[in-house]
Amino acid sequence: MFYFAYGANLNIENMKYRCPNAKPVVKFSLPNYKLVFKGVADIEYSLDDSVEGVLWDITDVCEQALDVFEGYPHLYRKEYFTIKMGGKLADDFGDNADVMFYSMNRTQYGEPHSSYFNCILDGYVANKLDSDFLYEALLHAQENQSSLSYESKSWK
Repeated sequence: MFYFAYGANLNIENMKYRCPNAKPVVKFSLPNYKLVFKGVADIEYSLDDSVEGVLWDITDVCEQALDVFEGYPHLYRKEYFTIKMGGKLADDFGDNADVMFYSMNRTQYGEPHSSYFNCILDGYVANKLDSDFLYEALLHAQENQSSLSYESKSWK
């Protein structure tokens, strides 16, 4: 199974710890979604936007570990989409692949803790993703967080 990571699970060292049998396959941009923070990373439908991330090839044991980490089914739920594979990926995995990602059940925006944000930033850098998306999501959270959200944080 493929798993689309867009937040803390972009961090390669953390994924090695949580899911030692997971293998990063390819960078991937999910259309019509945008990255947001609700205390932690989430993605939500947004026409004409996109979210950069990584497709991981995961085992059933990996999925169980991710379920625990993501607080499934209470904090996050699972969503699925299918992609058409091309070139070497089609040779390795077939013409089509089902992809799972986690989507948050919480609706209020909130600023993430700086250590969590920096963990994701490390993943963006390691995977050569455009960190502008990450900073835009942070700014959006700062401008739209509810009064129940976290206190101000210091950023790198």
